[in-house]
Amino acid sequence: MKYDVIVVGSGPAGSTAARECALRGLNTLVIEKEKLPRHKPCGGAVSSKALSLLDFKIRNDLVERECYGSRLHYGGYEIEARKPYRIGIFTSRDEFDMYLVEKAIDANAELKDAESVKSLTIGDSSVVVRTDKGTYKASAVIGADGVNSGVANYVRPRYNTNEVALAMETEIPARDEEITERIKDIAEVYFGITNMGYGWVFPKREHFSVGVAGLLSQFKEPKSVFVNFLKKLNFNTDVQFHAHLIPAGGYEREFCSDRIILVGDAAGYVDAFYGEGIQYAIHSGKLAAGVILESYEKGDFSKEELTRYKELCYGAFGENLDCALKFSGQVYKYPDVFIKLFATNKSIIDKWLDVPAGRMNYKEFRRWLLVRTPHYLLKNYISR
Repeated sequence: MKYDVIVVGSGPAGSTAARECALRGLNTLVIEKEKLPRHKPCGGAVSSKALSLLDFKIRNDLVERECYGSRLHYGGYEIEARKPYRIGIFTSRDEFDMYLVEKAIDANAELKDAESVKSLTIGDSSVVVRTDKGTYKASAVIGADGVNSGVANYVRPRYNTNEVALAMETEIPARDEEITERIKDIAEVYFGITNMGYGWVFPKREHFSVGVAGLLSQFKEPKSVFVNFLKKLNFNTDVQFHAHLIPAGGYEREFCSDRIILVGDAAGYVDAFYGEGIQYAIHSGKLAAGVILESYEKGDFSKEELTRYKELCYGAFGENLDCALKFSGQVYKYPDVFIKLFATNKSIIDKWLDVPAGRMNYKEFRRWLLVRTPHYLLKNYISR
């Protein structure tokens, strides 16, 4: 059977793209290598900006806790800032992602899970997709198969170790009163745990999500770093943990070729500073679907035609990812300057929280911070 579009991968980018394609009347197939629902290693923080991009409300039971602020630790410094409005939620990615898949199915997308794509053959009139269970044809393929994307091999070189972070995370069971007493409804962030990265503690319904992440090329002995982080927090170290890679956005890359578009982590659409990818996964999935529909109507799936997708993504969020990459480089290159500024000036954290809340972008925040940096440096010097 020939489909109009095949989406490889069913994470937020893939399920969003599939839903949007199906809603527009395209015969859409989603191929997912895992049996759904599947475990997704992730801290489970979803920004308010990401949620605002969905064309439906998520179920209340998916919100394990709401997030209203952040507590930052660096060296001997600790500072906390809270907002009167929600900046995000903490959720189970297993359940959250499955809900998005169900929304795609509701829109008449077809799902084949527990099926792995083995190869693509790009022809003049279609793409042949071969899996471990069958062969399918489509006019176009959307690669939403994550950081280790096989579809991306037909578009661009693989990420190098300076373009991805390694994250390790686990779940520490806890009673509701323990969680409420410790952090309740904020995200705890620990800088100085890894080079070019941080550690985190997020509150969930019945556990803490605890993890560390750092640039892969500079992350030495990650297991030891993770265990020491758990010890530092007085958490049990005899736990099962999961590791995964996170790409960084802001680099010049190819995002499409003839009949193929990459979305989400497969495209590298992730905030390089604090690792948010869901917002950009959803946004890129929606934009990819729109471009695929236009190509379908024109009967033109050439790279030249699909390149409009790259332009749309840059206009929507590409500059923000560029700024996040530059900001990350500045902050992590001079942690004793910038991270110390964060950890000793509540107004900086308070302002930065507007970024995940969707009330400010990185360009605006960097401009705001750079103008005030001399003042904060002088303030810190005088108060020593």
